[in-house]
Amino acid sequence: MKLRNCLFLAILTSFILVAQASCQKQAGWRGEISQENGQTIISNPKEPMYSGQVLSLEKELTLGGAGTSGEAAFSSCEDVDIDEDENIFILSSKDAAIFVYDRSGKFMKKFGRRGQGPGELQSPVSLSIRDDLLMVSSMDRKIYFFTRRGEFLKSFSIGQYLLLEAGLDSTGNIYGLEAGMTGDNPAVKLLKFDQEMKLKGELASYLIPQPQKGLDPFMGFPFFQIGPEDTIIFSRPYDYYFEYYDRNGKLFRQVRKAYKPVRIIDKDKSEMKQILPTVIRIHGLPIIPAVEDLSVVMKAGCLSKPLKNQRPAIISLMSLMSGAGS
Repeated sequence: MKLRNCLFLAILTSFILVAQASCQKQAGWRGEISQENGQTIISNPKEPMYSGQVLSLEKELTLGGAGTSGEAAFSSCEDVDIDEDENIFILSSKDAAIFVYDRSGKFMKKFGRRGQGPGELQSPVSLSIRDDLLMVSSMDRKIYFFTRRGEFLKSFSIGQYLLLEAGLDSTGNIYGLEAGMTGDNPAVKLLKFDQEMKLKGELASYLIPQPQKGLDPFMGFPFFQIGPEDTIIFSRPYDYYFEYYDRNGKLFRQVRKAYKPVRIIDKDKSEMKQILPTVIRIHGLPIIPAVEDLSVVMKAGCLSKPLKNQRPAIISLMSLMSGAGS
């Protein structure tokens, strides 16, 4: 299970979803299912099936932060993954290392360090665990492989590709989000490679609808997750729109949700400056992306997380969808 909600922080807080004890009125699903070019199109309405709050988040575990010292203290948190034993792996770019904790939060080990030698990392940005194999991608256009125990296996250059995120399927194929430009607009492609990083094909592409002329911390990027049976789920952040690809790269399902865009206001910019003390520039769409992240958490479904709404009195919770997209 992948979690990616810890950027800019040296602390990770784990939450659990809890069903509310109170009875909620079920309105019934009012979406539409259609077929188009051999694909199933699932269109969800703005209103959910249940009225009121059905699920809540309760804090379960906190790692890092004040009071943490020694090898257990990490300086940043770029990515998190959890293995089949529920051990927690935290990738820190500032430390160029992976920190490992057990399910109770007990520190187990740390491996990796900054450098260019065997097992050393430069600007790591994502990690992915599949069985006993742990893969790290970095901004220096390299892929690194370790065992879950921290034993270094190999690394190699990925040449022309700059991958923002990478993941492994059950057969060892590597999927990656490649960043680039199309004219003045940032563009992201979802690519599939074999185990030696030879390109096997392009699954999806997304043109971010705003020109890149400087730092825009509200810019939305697509995400992907590898689900059961190597199904690839790809998000389109400004559309509230998900695409499902099978292990052969065929698009077989699209899941859409109607929503009202939330505009970026001055208070949002002020609060963002507290996190990123730089000049905030909004170059394109002055709206908050509909989707910030995506996590496959069970065989039946997935969670999509809208970008945090900075405004008081408005709480932005996760959207829970079944595996079918409703």
